[in-house]
Formats: sequence, structure tokens, C-alpha cells
Amino acid sequence: MEDHYATFMTRMPLYLRRRSEKRLSLEACQDIAQEAFLNVARRIQSGELDEGVNIAAYLTTAAKNLACSQMRARRHLELADDVLEAVSEADDEEPGDDTLEDLVWPAIEAMPLSVRKQVVYWQSQGLNDIEISAALGIPAARVHRERHKAVVDLRRALVKFIRNQHRYKTWEKDR
Repeated sequence: MEDHYATFMTRMPLYLRRRSEKRLSLEACQDIAQEAFLNVARRIQSGELDEGVNIAAYLTTAAKNLACSQMRARRHLELADDVLEAVSEADDEEPGDDTLEDLVWPAIEAMPLSVRKQVVYWQSQGLNDIEISAALGIPAARVHRERHKAVVDLRRALVKFIRNQHRYKTWEKDR
């Protein structure tokens, strides 16, 4: 394992920097390479890896996976910052006297603090499923489910304000 260290720590940070299109600093890439090396060394020491494993390839894969995770985390933070900026800009605008302000926003605010409330809030700010998914760090399928459940909850809360022809129809079973 010691034989791989010098070569790995010389080449891997530069490789990760190129691969990230310089979005990760050289220092961040060095940290990632160091962490990957330590993780693989621990796995070898604990006997989790077979003796026939190609250490160089395993180290490379571990470093690439850590770099991808860090890039993904940075992207989540960037999207969250963009969302917060958009929300603060929307809050600065003059509120209108309309149904959204008078009925829907209070109903959203009355929802318990949860992923569902966050999903419906970000959607009301104009974000699509992929942006919401990235901002909250959850799969897009969960965003879809939570939004559906939130709409059902909001319909229940606002039922007295929904015109009859737009209400969700339930069928009574014949008994």
C-alpha cells in the first residue's frame, strides 16, 4: 500500500482537478485524494478487501466517487443559495391583494414543518422538480409524491373556497 501512496498523491489531485473542470480547487482535490487513500487503507487493514483487488484501480474509483459526492454537495448548496436569493427578491416585491396572498399562503404556512411543506413552498416560488430535488437533496420521485400529498392537504384546507365544479369528486359506495 505504501508503494502506491507517492504516485497516487502526485497524480490523483491533478486528475480530479481536470475531471472537475477546475470547479474543485487543487487543495480540495488533494484532500479528496488523501481521504480516499485513508479509506482504502482502512478497508485493507480491516480485511474488507480481497488480496486480489487491483489497489490502483480501487484507489482511483474511491477518489472519483468522493469528488463526485463533493461536487453534488456543492451543487445543492449553489441551488439552495439561488432559491434563497429568488425568495428574498420575491419577498421584496409589493404583495398583491389576491387569492394566493389571502388564502393559499396562509394554508401553506399552516402546514406542519416538513419536506412536504418545503416542496410546496419551493414549487410556489416557480422551481421545477429537478431544482427542488437538488435544493432539498431528495430524489425527484419523492418531490412528486410530497407535492401530490401537499395538494391533497391544501385542497382539504381550502375546500370551502373551491367552486363546486372544481372540487375533487368522491364516489359514494352503494350500500
